This record gives sequence, structure tokens and C-alpha cells, in this order.
Amino acid sequence: MVATLRFTSPFLPSPSFFTGAPFNTLVPDIFPVAIDGRPFLIDQKANTFTRGFEPRVRDSVDQSTTPGEAAINPQGLWRRGESSWHLGAGQKYADTANAEDYRFSTSQGINPWTKGELSLLKDVSKKLTSSNTNLPLAVTDEFVYVVDGSTVKWTADPFASSVSWTNMTGLPAATPRDMTTDGKNVYLTYGGTTNAYGLWKIDSSHTASNVAYGHEFGYVDFVKGYFIVTGYNSEKNELFYSPIGNVGTYDYIHPVTSWNWIGSASGPNAIYVAGYAGDRGAVYRINISTAGVLQTPVVALDLPSGEIPTHLGSYLGGILIGTNKGVRYATSDNNGDLTVGAYIATGGAVNQFTAEANFVWFTWSNFDTNVSGLGRMDLSSFTGSVSLYTSSNVPAYASDLMAPVGGTVTSCVTFNSKRLFSISAQGVYAESTDLVATGYIKTGTYRWGIPDRKFVAKFDTRTTPLYGTVTPSISSDGGAFTAMTAHTTSLSTESVATGPQAKFIEAQFKLELARASVSTGPTVTRWMARAYASPARSQVFRVPLLMHHSLVIKGIEYFMDVDAELVLLRDLVTNPRVVNYQENTETFSVVVEDLEFQVIDGYEQSWNLEGTCTVTMRSVQD
Repeated sequence: MVATLRFTSPFLPSPSFFTGAPFNTLVPDIFPVAIDGRPFLIDQKANTFTRGFEPRVRDSVDQSTTPGEAAINPQGLWRRGESSWHLGAGQKYADTANAEDYRFSTSQGINPWTKGELSLLKDVSKKLTSSNTNLPLAVTDEFVYVVDGSTVKWTADPFASSVSWTNMTGLPAATPRDMTTDGKNVYLTYGGTTNAYGLWKIDSSHTASNVAYGHEFGYVDFVKGYFIVTGYNSEKNELFYSPIGNVGTYDYIHPVTSWNWIGSASGPNAIYVAGYAGDRGAVYRINISTAGVLQTPVVALDLPSGEIPTHLGSYLGGILIGTNKGVRYATSDNNGDLTVGAYIATGGAVNQFTAEANFVWFTWSNFDTNVSGLGRMDLSSFTGSVSLYTSSNVPAYASDLMAPVGGTVTSCVTFNSKRLFSISAQGVYAESTDLVATGYIKTGTYRWGIPDRKFVAKFDTRTTPLYGTVTPSISSDGGAFTAMTAHTTSLSTESVATGPQAKFIEAQFKLELARASVSTGPTVTRWMARAYASPARSQVFRVPLLMHHSLVIKGIEYFMDVDAELVLLRDLVTNPRVVNYQENTETFSVVVEDLEFQVIDGYEQSWNLEGTCTVTMRSVQD
């Protein structure tokens, strides 16, 4: 005798989607599969039972006129790489929609300015040791001057292996507040109102003389043939134009008594002076009449709240604004008003600029742990960084000469086409003829255009005939950098490293260059990372279910309401939701995509149809 069991009704109604799909305990001992907790037999004679993964990537066509990386078969390894870095640093993400070619994230000890090449920068050497904190520098056509506490020193050869500094005589026995040059002579401001203080001059024969006195003087600059001197202490909101002798009064006083003028610079159509009160800073323009008279200062640019100017410079028609947060570059209109770009962040105050050719160097304090020195901007290349003000006035930039000490970089100058800079309480450093021992560059972060996981299978490095070494590293999802096989074969030009197999969503790369000798080092021309996209891939199940009213399994007869089961399965298609699909001992979260019912017979010669229902399901990955 055959036992009977009706299994349809106990499963009605189906459980709520929000409480989770049920499991069926009859699988796998009695039935091979279950969908949403409802067991079924498989029609093995249908030969349509399949299970496989959806394609990893879809086919694509490169529509560009110039074949590039997009023309490579997407079924293989996906390429990302760089072949030039001349648009500088500051790019956090490298392959997003607004990313720019030829930019990177950050670097140290690396020269990116030759198109298509990365090489090592020159090193620096210490030329004066000092515990004093002021250390301003100035240069003429013959000499370099430095204020060292209350002493002014000069030398004709600051790059000698052993520099000979000479102390000036004839100056006041006090600490200078600022120093500038007209190209031939040097000028210094001192405190005090008697004829022993004020504005002093050092000529090319190193003879000191008093130029102006009678007021407290602070900053001094020589711009457009005029000396612009600021007041100091209670007179810090005053400006003096080319003061001579016993100065009677100021030429302009800011109406805000707490205003601090910090310096001036030359523009195409005006002289600019910058200052601040509290957390509000501004740049003023002083237009010059046709008779050569300096007119009343008016605001040319208001800086954002919290950003105050620390130094003002100019070069090749542009205005350079050092602030407590970084560097801004500005251009002027016909009236002399300024249009400014987004600031280049330095994490602290920028205190001076120096320039040569198409480059401007700026002080960069505490660039990294125990590292301070200079940054460099290229005024022949501008990036597309968007700011509150404009989308163009942001020069390409990168870190440059660095000393292996932390501290505030107070000053920088150019002498005989080399740079010098001073670090507070450390001394003066000069550009060396030797290459730095090592340098690194970090790329922006790459995502390969998808949020899914991937891994780097190979990393290719190309160089000119190799001197030294190039070591690539990878940082996965913001983690620490992991070194890959270095490029070390002398005079070779290519190297291929195997990447780590750990999967990631996004990755950043670092190249570390090490010199072969003090005069030779590697030159990188290209790198390329080849990644394998490993997205979460759904499995596709195509399962032929036996839909008969009576089924005998292991001696037990089971009854099925075929019409009711089809209604429930159709509801999973028309009202999609995540349900459980049990197959033998495995369970999958799936969505039922389609079903096809093939009629074989009618139960007891009626319209109660029987047959095979082929159900197509797609797994839902975590």
C-alpha cells in the first residue's frame, strides 16, 4: 500500500518577503530542490537543467578615432597607466570623470616637469647653522644676504662646499624686521623712531647707511620703482611710499585700526598690498596716475573668511598670494581687480616666493614628517581645478627641494639659477649638485570605472636605460603600501612585476626611485597596471520542475495542486522578491526571472493540466 501526503496546502499562504524566505526540510532527503520553501522534483528527461555564471563583462566597442586602452578586449586585463606627469600634484582620484591626464597625487624628491619623464631632484646641503628664528634672505646680482638674529651676513658663493659668511658692520644693534632688494642694494627695516633706526640700506660695497626714520617700520618691498613700507606695532595699519629722511606722516592709513599690512607686490597695472584684521584678509590695489602719483588703495580681492595673507609676490604678470593655508595665483583685469584660483594647500603659512624661467618656488613648511623645503609651480601649465572663484588660475605644482628637518621655512631666493631657503631655528640650505638618494611619487586613486572588486595581476615599468632602481608599490582601499618586484636590471628598459592577489575596490600606486650614484639615477617613462575585474557575479539557474498532481517518491505518494503552485511561481515573477532556492545541500538567495510551462497531459482526463515548468532564477550576491 502506498502512503499519501498532500504538501501544497501546508505552505499556503506564502510567508512575507520581509520576514525572510523559508526552508524546506524535505530537501534533499525526499525532494532535490525547493523554491521559496516549496519542494519540487526535477524533470531529468527534459535535459534543460543548467546552472552557470552570468558573463563577467559585456562586450564593448571603442568609438574613439584614436585607438587606446579602450580598444583592448575587456574580457582580458584592464589597463591603467601614466606616461607623463607634467601637470603636477593634487589629484586625489585618477580615473573619475573629472580627472585630468598627466597629474598625480603627491611626490617628494621627484622632478615631474619634463614631459614624459620622472627623475630625481637635486639634493640640498646646509650652508649656515643657526638657532635664530627669523633668517630672511635677499640676493643682489653679486651677493646673498641673510639676517641671523641681529646680525646681517653676506657671501658671494653660497654653494661652496665650505661657505664663508661675512658679518656686516655699521648697522643698528637690533634685530631687523624685514629685508628686500632692488637688485643692487639691500634694504632693512628696524624698530625705533630715532635716526638710529627705520629703513637702512646696504650698498654693493657693503656700506650701511640710514635711509628713513621717524616711524616704526615693519615690512618693506621694492615694487615698480617704489619702496612700499608698512607701519609696525600701533602703526601697523599705515603705509609709507618711498620714505626718505625723517618721515613726517604716513601716505595711507587703513580705517580699521587693528589692520595688519603684510607686504606688497608689482602688478601689470597697479601695485598690490595685502593685509588682514582678525580672520578677514584682502588684497588692495594702488593705481599709479599718469603723473606717477600713487593713488588711494582700493580693494582688489577679498579672501575667504579664515584665510589671511602671509606674503605677496608677483611674476610674469601674475600675482602670487601666500596665505596661512597655502598658495593662490591671481590675474588682474584692466582696472587692476584680481581673479583668483583655488588655493594650493600646504598645511601652513607660505612666507616667500622666488622665480626663474616659467617656474615659481614657494616655501613649504613641514611638508612631511621631519621634511621641510620648497614647492614649485609651473606658470606655463594650468589645471582645470574648479573653485569658488574660477576654473583656470591654478598652476601645475609639486613639492621640490626638501631638507631632512621639520620646521617653518621662512624665506627662499634664487642665486645663479639655484635655490636657497632658510628654516627657522635650523639654518640656510642650498641646492646641491648631487641627486637625492631616493624619491617617490604617489598616483591618484584608481577605481577602473566600477565599484566592484578587482586585483592587479601585472604591473609594468618602463624607463630609459636604467641607472639605479625603481620599486612599485600598491595600496589597496587606503591601506599600507605593499612593494612589488623592483626594476633593478642595469641598462634595461622594461620590468614586469606580479601584483598581489588581494582584491580591492580602489587602489593607489607608488613608484620609489633610488639613484645609482650622486650623478646618475633612473628616469621613468611609463607605468601600467593590468587589473582583472572580479565583480560579484550572479549564478543563473534553469530548473525544469515536474508539475504532476500525483508523485510517488520512496514509496510515498505526494499530491500537488498544480494550478496553485503555478500561481505562486508566477507571483514570484510578476512581484519579484528575494527567496531561497534549495538545491541538494546548498541554499541560494535568488530572484525568479521567468518560467515556462510545457503541458504534457491532463490529470484524470480533465483540464487540470500537468507537465514541466522550467523556472529561470538569478542568484543575489552579498
